[in-house]
Amino acid sequence: MVTKALRSLWAEPRPANPPRRVWRDGALVAVLLVWSVVEAVLREDIMWRPLVLAAVLVVLAPLWWRRTHPLAAVTVSFGTLTAVDVARILAGEDAGLLTSIGGVLVLAYALFRWGAGREAAIGLVVILVWLVITHVADPTSQEDTVGAFAFFLFAAALGAAIRYHAYARTRDIDEARAREREQLARDLHDTIAHHVSGIAIQAQAGRAVATSHPERATEALAVIEDAAS
Repeated sequence: MVTKALRSLWAEPRPANPPRRVWRDGALVAVLLVWSVVEAVLREDIMWRPLVLAAVLVVLAPLWWRRTHPLAAVTVSFGTLTAVDVARILAGEDAGLLTSIGGVLVLAYALFRWGAGREAAIGLVVILVWLVITHVADPTSQEDTVGAFAFFLFAAALGAAIRYHAYARTRDIDEARAREREQLARDLHDTIAHHVSGIAIQAQAGRAVATSHPERATEALAVIEDAAS
């Protein structure tokens, strides 16, 4: 049962026609970039400000195309974060990146909302690897560590929930359209059957009176013509 569910998840296709960019994307990226610049200027524990800002730019840039390329966005952002944290561990550097990188939480949501099943599984592994490494680079309490994992897992679960809600809504609409087409076909069938029956009856009546009352046969032909029209 579990194996079947995992295979089904792995084979899950991407949702059709994801929106490319909306105004909220630009607003989100702009806010995070401004926040990054202000924080880089005000923080005193940052040694290499240009490099830090460049790393943050690389981390935040994939937010632009997180819907159309969710796995690539997660790989670029969290791969950069992982590389930075590994470098910090090797260099013994305590100061981390800017807090604006919290915006990558949106990528976990987008991964499960817009990615295929295998993309979601692979991307989740990338995110979990970074969470483990960043915990090594910045040791925190057990509660904070659990909270960090919970935040990202909640974002992923929210994306999956909205995804399947959209599936269910689309399925309901398709079923309603199918019922409507079936009802229209039934009504059309009944209407045509009614007219054909009327034509048959008028034809039989016309044949019955054709010899004795030709004028009534002509009237029957007129009725048949109207019904056929």
